[in-house]
Amino acid sequence: MDQNINKENPLDALVMNQQEQYSSLHTNPQNYRTIEEFKNYLRHELESNLTLEHPIFSELSHPQSIELLRLMVLQGYQLTKMFARYVAMLYYNCPVSKEFELDRMKLAANLYEEETGKLSKTAGHLQLMQRFAFSIGLTEKELESTTPVPETQELINYRLELVSNPQTFHMGAAAIMIASEGQNLEKKNGKDRHQLLPDGLKLSDHDLAFFTVHAAEDVHHVRDGIEIVAKLCQNRKMQEEAVQAIHQTCARFWRFYDGIQRVYKLDRTHLPI
Repeated sequence: MDQNINKENPLDALVMNQQEQYSSLHTNPQNYRTIEEFKNYLRHELESNLTLEHPIFSELSHPQSIELLRLMVLQGYQLTKMFARYVAMLYYNCPVSKEFELDRMKLAANLYEEETGKLSKTAGHLQLMQRFAFSIGLTEKELESTTPVPETQELINYRLELVSNPQTFHMGAAAIMIASEGQNLEKKNGKDRHQLLPDGLKLSDHDLAFFTVHAAEDVHHVRDGIEIVAKLCQNRKMQEEAVQAIHQTCARFWRFYDGIQRVYKLDRTHLPI
């Protein structure tokens, strides 16, 4: 069991329950799902692990929470800096065979878009994130000098470990292409992620391009991820490992927000009265 699991965290509690199911099911070949069944199951498990329910997003909507938003962006930037590397490692470790030829092309296109933004006719995704950061008053020096808090570093390291090992390629694809890119598809009360920002910021479409590009593109990336993971997982054990990667990634995103909230509250207690 993951020693970092917090029983009071609803996503962690789900992970614990799924781990118990996994230990009893993965050795039973009768529980193997067909590819189409598994595709549906992967989609269901992503949609059952929503992180927009984290209380930080309710707090973020308040007009006075600009400092919380800046803290989120500083930590989120540390994730964005890594993302093209994750996709590059997936491309590198993707099986070189006729069956996965199209999947490798899609990963290559994903990486090309991450670095250049030419497919979306915008800019590289790291540059889009910088653009948004600058629009809320952050500087390049602040972005580059920020150290990931432990929860951010945990999310970075977990995914890097999975994508770096060819033996866990199916888990890395599930963690990156499904669980991580799926974060941008979530809605809270019918609103997209960028629509939950503090009122009164007066941000332009140009400023918000990082969010709108991902909201459009990641529909396809998650679909592609589900396709490749379903093909890769040829037994029940691999299927359960992929599902666990989705759960564990989403749980770490929840803890990522926990870490931001913790630092924000700590900073506020040290403000002058």
